[in-house]
Parts: sequence; structure tokens; C-alpha cells
Amino acid sequence: MVAVEPIPLRQFDANIAAPSDPYDSHTPSSTPPILSRSTTRTMTPTIAARHPPSSLPTKQTSVGLNSAFFLFGLLNNSLYVVILTAALELLPTGVPTGLVSFANIFPALIAKAVWPYVLKGAIRYTKRVLSCAALSFVGMLLVSLFPDLGMRLVGICLASFSSGLGELTFLQLSTRYAPKARRKRGETMIRHARTNYAGDAVGWFASGTGAAGLFGAGAWWVVRPLGVKLGMGILSVLPGFMFLVYSAVLPSVESLLNGLAEGNVAGYAPISTEEDANGDLLDDVDVIAEADDEEDHQRQQSSPTTRPLMDNDLKADPKIRLSFEEKMALLRPMLLPYILPLVTVYFAEYTINQGVSPTLLYALPTRSNHPLLSLIIRKLTDYYPLYQLVYQTFVFLSRSSISMFNLPAIPKRYLWLPAVLQTGLLGLLTSESLYAWFRESIASPLVIVLICIEGLAGGAAYVSVFYSIGVDEGDEHSGIALPSGSDECMPENGESQHFDEDHDQDSREDEENGEHSTAREAQEHEFRIGCVGFGDSLGILAASIISMPLQVGLCNAQVRDGRSLCKQA
Repeated sequence: MVAVEPIPLRQFDANIAAPSDPYDSHTPSSTPPILSRSTTRTMTPTIAARHPPSSLPTKQTSVGLNSAFFLFGLLNNSLYVVILTAALELLPTGVPTGLVSFANIFPALIAKAVWPYVLKGAIRYTKRVLSCAALSFVGMLLVSLFPDLGMRLVGICLASFSSGLGELTFLQLSTRYAPKARRKRGETMIRHARTNYAGDAVGWFASGTGAAGLFGAGAWWVVRPLGVKLGMGILSVLPGFMFLVYSAVLPSVESLLNGLAEGNVAGYAPISTEEDANGDLLDDVDVIAEADDEEDHQRQQSSPTTRPLMDNDLKADPKIRLSFEEKMALLRPMLLPYILPLVTVYFAEYTINQGVSPTLLYALPTRSNHPLLSLIIRKLTDYYPLYQLVYQTFVFLSRSSISMFNLPAIPKRYLWLPAVLQTGLLGLLTSESLYAWFRESIASPLVIVLICIEGLAGGAAYVSVFYSIGVDEGDEHSGIALPSGSDECMPENGESQHFDEDHDQDSREDEENGEHSTAREAQEHEFRIGCVGFGDSLGILAASIISMPLQVGLCNAQVRDGRSLCKQA
């Protein structure tokens, strides 16, 4: 009797699932069996000398997927940066720029915090992406065409809401590329296959959001000479490219996951749990291959490599609705390891950026003491833009750590470390603003180095949190479905016909239950990553509220101490 059982591989580092095709019959044969493609997918790698794997599956990537999610992050977040960069020119004289900051973040927070709980059933991604692009376009047109403050604030709010909803949408969309396992009777799971496209999608999306800081600021400086009306009008076309990328560049779920399953055929072979005296380990295995090959061929013909991602890619059951109580149950385990660290990181980060760094001003550098800085900083107002440029650059680098530099994400148990580091930086830079205790000769370079660390910590926290959720780390149910070696899967010869009849009925029931379970698992995964998305926006909003009085208080303290540079800038 031959049984199939899983052998864990240390080389596998992400979750993958593939459905397992049961045996249709059992007829002993003295000839080696013919294995179908679908059956070989369900075999585990063996280290037995008699059946060595031809090669272990390597991590696969998709240029289309990576490019699409990078562009999603870049295009979705660019307008947020454009509006902040152009804040002074969008408001009448005397109106504080904090008003633009509030209008640019609060609607995004509402979208991220409320939408996952309002949504009922499966997400219609095509409609969602089209809606986000349309809202951003209308919002930017209002900003460009109407000089009235009220209309511009309405436009900023629309663009902000669209940006928040877009970020939520693309993070949820990434989970569709995490393989889902169907758990049927007589199956076990193998975990940790090397390729999980959801992790790639999250990593490249985070990289795109980091690049948006540089791209958005640069785009505004390019169109700035044209004025607000024409410049903002030109930039309003950017959201339209999101839907174009979604329609023409993004690969379908089936084309990637089916290709992934086929790519894992090599290196999988059946294993015996008993040593056969004659050395024939495959006597009792007989599989019919023709029907499976034809089915796989038809599936490949119907799944082009690149096409619009349709809303039924995972055959979501329209009857599945996560209740509010179920969503609360999913939310609670996410609070401590994911949401609170993200809120803390972004609160400290944006408090530094908006409340503390504008007061970190020093005497202008000279060629003798700071040759490089003297070329960049020629007046006091050059300090703050330099700080922001350095910050945005290192945010981009850290958010690209997984995608471009292939560095590992911060493990789940250490996600509080960036929050602790960021809080420490906030305290350190606030004390420097108050007491100027850094040595004068190194004060400005040291502040720049600390802001570099700030950007690295914030970006690493963002990408690591969403990567961890995206690949569904710690999910005990993720894996490749394998037939167990029980007698239920391997009937005696006399019971073969009766087994086939019962098995056909069981297979139909298992297929229905499997599809329902897969659709529900997909919705739960989407909600888990969606409910965490408001953490960064909540931290930014809290920081924007506290930063205005903090900046004023720090500047007044400097004046009382005889330092008046903050009043001159």
C-alpha cells in the first residue's frame, strides 16, 4: 500500500495552495503509472534516492504584476503629494497651510476606516478602480478650475477620499494573488512554497507609494510655471492611467496561479511510508491522465496572460457576507501586532516632519566648515525642503527594500521596533529644538542623518506590516492540498466500483464546499489587510492636529532662549 504524505521543505518561505485531484480508481499494475499534470501537483518533494526530484521549484516573479502594482502605488499617492507641495499656492494669503493638510488626510482616513465595514459581499474591483480614477479626476479639476477657497477644499477632499479608497483597494486586490487552499476530506496541507505573488504585489505597491513622494513633488515643480489652473489641469489626467494599467498591464489571477502550479510539477514525487522488499514503490498507483490534460489545456486557452482582472476571478460566492460581529472578530487580533505600531510610527514621523523639523534651523553653512551643505543651503528657508527631500528619498528606499533590494520584511514579533525607534527620534529632535544641545559644528549634518533614519523606519514599518498580512503569515490553513495515505483514498480492489460512486458524490459536495470556503477565505483576507490600512492615516491626522501648536510652542521657546532663526525663516 502506498500512501502520500507531506515532507516540509526548509527552502520554502511563503504560502501556496493548489487543489488536489482525487484518484478515480485503483488498479494495480506492474508498469510504472502515468501521472496527470494535476496529480503531480499534489505530490510532495521526496529525498528518496530512488525517486530524486529533478529540481526544486524556484521563486517565480511576474513583470506584469510587479509593474502594475508599482504604478498603482505611484499614481494613487502622487496627487496627495502634489496637493501638499502646492499648498501655499492653493490658498489665499493668511490661510494656514494646515487647513490643506487636514483636508488632504481626513477624507482618506474616513475611506480607510469606514469602507471595509460598510462593504457587503465580494469587492467589484473593476468598478472600484474606475470610481477612484473618476473621483480623483473630478477633484483635481475642481482645484484647477475654481479659485474659490471652498471649491478648492471640496476638490482636495474628493482627491483625498479617492486616494484613501484607492490605497485600500489595491492592498485588498493584492490578496487575490495569495493562493487559497481548498480543504477537502482526505487531504493534508503542505505549506511554504517559495512563490506567493501577494507578497510581490504588496512589496511593489509599497515601493510605488514611496516613489510617489519624489514623483509628486517633482511633477508639481515641472508644471508650476504654468500656474495652478493649467498645471493642476495637466496633472488631473494621472488617475486615468490607473484604470489603463488595471485593464492592460495587470495579469489575471488564474494566469499566474495556474502557471505557478504547473511550474511546481518538477520536484514532486510520491513517497512510500513503508519500505518495499522488492523496491517497487509505485505498484499500487494508477492514474488516468488524458482527461486531466484536456481540462488543463482548455483552462489555459481561456486564461490569457494579461487581461483585465474580472471580479469573479476567484468565483466569489455572492451569498457570502461577513457580518459586523465576524469583522470585529477578525479585527481584534490585528490591533496589537499591526495597527497600533503603524499608528505610533506615523504619529511620531509626521509630528517630526510638520511640527519639529521646521524649527531645526542653524546658521548658514560655509565652504570652510560644510563644503557640500553650503552648495545646497543658501538661505534659512532651504533647510525644510532639504529635510523633506532627504526624508522622501529614504522612505522610497525603505519601502522598496522587499521589492527592489530583496531584503526580508521585519518579522511580525518585531514590528514594534520601528515605532519605538521613531518615538525615540521624536523625543531626541524635540529636545534639540528646545535646548540646541548638539555641537554646533555637527548639528545640521546630524539632524539630516537622523531624518534619514526616520524615513527608513517609517517606510520599513509600512511595507513589513502589509507584506506580513498580504502573504498571510501564520495561517495554518495555507498550503498545497495533498491526498492523505488513508484507506479512504486507496480502496481495496473489490470495493473500487462502490468507492467510485460514493466518491463522485463526495467530490461534488467537496467542490461546492471548497468554492464556498475559498470565497470566504478571500473575503476574510481582504478585510484583514483593509482594516489595518487606516492605521497610517490615523497617525498622520493626529500628528497634523498636534503639529501646528507644537511648532509655535517650540519657536516661542527658542525666542525666549535668544534664538530667533525660526522667526526669520
